[in-house]
Amino acid sequence: MKSIALTLIACLTLIVYGDNSKDTKSRASELAQKILAEEKRTKKPTRAELEQRPEVLKKTGGFIDVAAKGISVAVLDARRKPGGAVDQFAEVFERLSKTKVNVEKKRMTKSGCPVNAAKDRLVSTKAAYSIVIADLGDNVCGLTVMPEDRIAIINATKYADGDDPLQPEIRIIKELWRGLGFVMGLGYAKFTNDVLQPTFSVSELDSLVYQVMQPMNFQQAFKTMSRFGVTRARHIPYRLAVMEGWAPSPTNEYQKAVWEQVHAAPKNPMKIEFDPKKGR
Repeated sequence: MKSIALTLIACLTLIVYGDNSKDTKSRASELAQKILAEEKRTKKPTRAELEQRPEVLKKTGGFIDVAAKGISVAVLDARRKPGGAVDQFAEVFERLSKTKVNVEKKRMTKSGCPVNAAKDRLVSTKAAYSIVIADLGDNVCGLTVMPEDRIAIINATKYADGDDPLQPEIRIIKELWRGLGFVMGLGYAKFTNDVLQPTFSVSELDSLVYQVMQPMNFQQAFKTMSRFGVTRARHIPYRLAVMEGWAPSPTNEYQKAVWEQVHAAPKNPMKIEFDPKKGR
């Protein structure tokens, strides 16, 4: 609609420049105003605009933002040449899960142990899960998961083959999601459009179209993460915060009304009469 309006206005401008009469200018201006008014009328309001409507404020008291707490996943890219896989994983996981991901790129020495590195980061970051990516050679399996320890190890050597320089990073991204899913206890997904599918070779891993797990899988993950102090960022009604018992004191008439409604005594409280036959 906006593009049509701009096009018409541009055409009218040409007409105006071609005909400088007062009547033509007036008609052009009037038509342009009508087009812009129609565009404004039909434009879909944003979420912020909807939340500020009086009828919404009366019901909700407005909305408040609650920041995420804790670290859900700590990822250490210890490869000789760290790539962008961990950054892309972290960005997507944070956006979908509304939690914080800690990323570090630090080369691990030959004598270093990836399991110890994963456990150390689990403690130092106080994360719910820890994943380490390292060059471990051809004699080590590609993905190792240890659910009881809440860690996963990805051997980047297994995914380095191929002529496409981007392919190894895509494989690492998939294995980050798969490793995390398995450590969380999700297992194989029922849906084919999920990265948590059985794969028995790198070529089968490449054949997976999707690089992330489905949103419904996060619900199980949140239950585990909450045990280790991780909470999601939330954008919730003030009324819900009051009902949960942690809302800040009201700062406007809408919040004050909601506060009083939630804390008000019921108009028709339940009456329970004592029954001597059932009493002790």
